[in-house]
Amino acid sequence: MQNRRLDDLFFRYCEKKITDEEREELMTLLLADDNREQINGLIDQFIRSDGTKHSLSDETADDILSSIFSATSHHSDNAGARGSGWDESVTGEESGPGEPGATRPMWLFKLAAASVVLFLMYAGYRWVNRVPPVQPVAVMQSVYGDDAAAGGNKASLTLADGQTYDLNTITEGNLSVQPGTTIDKSKGEVIYGKTIAKDGSPAYNVLRTPLGGQYKIVLPDGSKAWLNAGSSLKYPTAFTGNRRDVEMSGEVYFEIEPDKTRPFLVRVVDKNVKGKDMEITVLGTHFNISSYGDEPTMQTTLLEGSVRVEKDEVTKVLSPGQQARVAMGEAAHEIAVKTVDTESVVAWKEGRFEFNGNIREIMRQISRWYDLDVRYEGNVERKSFAGTISRKNNVSEVLKMLEMTGGIQFRIDDRKITVKNTD
Repeated sequence: MQNRRLDDLFFRYCEKKITDEEREELMTLLLADDNREQINGLIDQFIRSDGTKHSLSDETADDILSSIFSATSHHSDNAGARGSGWDESVTGEESGPGEPGATRPMWLFKLAAASVVLFLMYAGYRWVNRVPPVQPVAVMQSVYGDDAAAGGNKASLTLADGQTYDLNTITEGNLSVQPGTTIDKSKGEVIYGKTIAKDGSPAYNVLRTPLGGQYKIVLPDGSKAWLNAGSSLKYPTAFTGNRRDVEMSGEVYFEIEPDKTRPFLVRVVDKNVKGKDMEITVLGTHFNISSYGDEPTMQTTLLEGSVRVEKDEVTKVLSPGQQARVAMGEAAHEIAVKTVDTESVVAWKEGRFEFNGNIREIMRQISRWYDLDVRYEGNVERKSFAGTISRKNNVSEVLKMLEMTGGIQFRIDDRKITVKNTD
């Protein structure tokens, strides 16, 4: 039979409206085995009424009661101990000289402990089964005003039928609409298997990275390419014939699988002129090409092997450690070749900025990686900087490093960096 007094005392206890005498009465009722099923229901009812979407399992309710009973034991057992000379009193405070100690039965302290156990168990249950609060979107701030997080693995893939897929949202694994193509979002990588080309014209795909994005691709022949922010690579889903041709814009680092029977040819699009694009021919090598439309030159830097750079009627063959530069938007009258620090050139691929140049050149790199516009106040043409910092940092950390050299300040507002000359 339902004990209405237990119901009343339990909810008065939960609402913190219970008196000391009523609390003692409730704890006595909690100790009775006959009330265990009713208490299970009361705990469950209380949790439901408290707004949680979870109910209390019988096992959890039993755990609570077991904890209560283990903390209290039956005071009737304690009463039996009295006859055997068991000392069941404790002193609340030290008694003064000649004053009797203020004593309470030990079982009352244990009953009080039961109430603590009850709500500690309940609190633990609520913590495990809590509904996570909706966190407000944090506004990134810095000493420069707004802030911007670093770029990351972002790209889109356009198939031969013209359909474009965002690789950040596509289901990871095999691309069902194009067998032999695998997407690994955790690594920021698209992989093509070595498929046999069908009869007819080869099917071409285009991988594009936005500003603030980067991605890696393994081509059908096993060659690898890393795309920096704001870049694209057009390639066949299977290489046919006696050449392996691809087309790129932006900045791409290549590691080409050797194949003496089929040279690898990269066509570098010069968006600023209608004339012939630059072409790089290789057999097997590691090299970096930068051809951003907002840069004054197209640059090919060789790390390993050998490449031939051709623009209009001018041709140069590079050795490891050399860089070829061709003026953007003009017919090539010459190709400038010089020795460079190759590690600095490909630092972006390893997750670093390595600055060594004019502030405008540096800010173009920052603008592409953080997808921010840049404007200038005052004459900054003579401002040059050298240094290295991780590309994983927020833009404010990168700007702080540049500002430490003196003579320049930054401000960020509405996704725009203002660069100010302070000399």
